[in-house]
Amino acid sequence: MKFIAKIFACVFLCSFSLSAQNIDTNTYDEKTGQRYIVTRNYRGNKLELNHTVSSTGALYFSAGYQSGKTAEKATEVYFIDLYIVHNDRRLGCLKEYESTATLLLADGTQIECFQISETDCGNVGFQAAFALKSKGSSVNNSMEENFKKLMTTEIVEIKVKTSEKTEKFKIKPREREYLKNHFILVDKTMKVKINNPQK
Repeated sequence: MKFIAKIFACVFLCSFSLSAQNIDTNTYDEKTGQRYIVTRNYRGNKLELNHTVSSTGALYFSAGYQSGKTAEKATEVYFIDLYIVHNDRRLGCLKEYESTATLLLADGTQIECFQISETDCGNVGFQAAFALKSKGSSVNNSMEENFKKLMTTEIVEIKVKTSEKTEKFKIKPREREYLKNHFILVDKTMKVKINNPQK
């Protein structure tokens, strides 16, 4: 009887962890060919403090993909989106094209990402998107390679460089699979054709 209860508990927990990821936005514009996908950075119906993925600060994580055409050239951007509650004026700003987020992975490697969203100097929190590549590296190939790696390799720490300092966020061991599943969900969503655009 105890064995059956353990199996039931395992199935329940596994199904919960798989359903913990949700798509927040999934749009497609037929005229421009632009596709935009981003996962939700919290579980349930609203963002709560205990949804932080870090043991060393309030960090909320989502992943995304955007494709379209720029000057008739097809482009793809794979990115992460971080929401950091800091309440610390000493952190300065997260600056577009200057700030970075470095992902330290379980296999000992790291991925440096540069900020592609607008500069954010909020006194209470920052929200910023980071392309999955270092500034100046090959655009599409390195981002896609990094994205694929993040579907199979856990992130153990994220270092965010602001205009004033570098803040380290250690990822809770129980949240590492959750972060990996964001990339898996984006990949699955990318492969589904949208007939009726939704947000």
